[in-house]
Amino acid sequence: MAKKISLYGFASHVSARAVKEFLEGHTGEGTVSDVEVGQNKGSRAHAIVEFTTVEASELIKCLARVRLCYGNSYLKASDAQRRTLHYAKRGIPHYQLGDDLKLNFGCHISKDKFSVLWSQENVSVKLCSDMRKFEFFLLYESVDYKLELSYESIWQIELHRPRDHHAKYLVIQLYGVPMIYENEIHRVREVDFAPSSSIEQSSDICLELPSRAHIPKALKDFFYYKESPVQFTLVPDSVFSCNSDLVPMTHGKTKDKKRKRKRKASINKVNKDAVNCFFCKNKGHMKKACPKYKTWVVKER
Repeated sequence: MAKKISLYGFASHVSARAVKEFLEGHTGEGTVSDVEVGQNKGSRAHAIVEFTTVEASELIKCLARVRLCYGNSYLKASDAQRRTLHYAKRGIPHYQLGDDLKLNFGCHISKDKFSVLWSQENVSVKLCSDMRKFEFFLLYESVDYKLELSYESIWQIELHRPRDHHAKYLVIQLYGVPMIYENEIHRVREVDFAPSSSIEQSSDICLELPSRAHIPKALKDFFYYKESPVQFTLVPDSVFSCNSDLVPMTHGKTKDKKRKRKRKASINKVNKDAVNCFFCKNKGHMKKACPKYKTWVVKER
């Protein structure tokens, strides 16, 4: 057991003082000794928190497993020290999940159905060396891309093992969108290259794995992970968005941030009426902002 934990899922950058006051509201005054807050681009904010007692840290982890809310955000927690020791013992390894996998972008529409916006085959997937990100390597329209998904951008991971299926499905539920690199260099693309801006529009990623594929224990330990034996089906989606214009990603570097914000606001204004929520099927908002979806998520947790 550790006194230091990591908290992820804050909707925006928060101050260390605000996090301390929030946690001590649950554990008691004077139980938090140190707070370090950070935020990666395209991700929610996170905090490394050190408590004065193991009991206080265990209480917060227990609350996070059930329901720990900061404003409208659901927080998740893990041992910060355990991850550091794990890396040292393992020599900071990479885990190769597969080389010829199928990657689907879309959304959960029920416990047993995943609505697919866009799919790509022959994708290589790595769980990166520092255990803080996934890397997806793919070829699209003769261009090599790398999609990088950080730990802070992941809400939870669920492995579906349907009976009598020749495949299993690793569903990654997202807080933020992946970073996109061309030709594996450090220049980040500012625009979603997928048809109908499918990467930007998706709130979940579904990775199709062979039935005998090995799932690293590190994945189960590090992320909020669970497994399900129920029937699971991928269904095509055709009503989410009929607009194929490219939409700027919500992350990445830019020389002129003000110009980027104006351009994105202009595009969003034009496309708003053309976007359908593929959870409730109503127009004018995406699934991430759907009140019915948020209610469903609370019930499922």
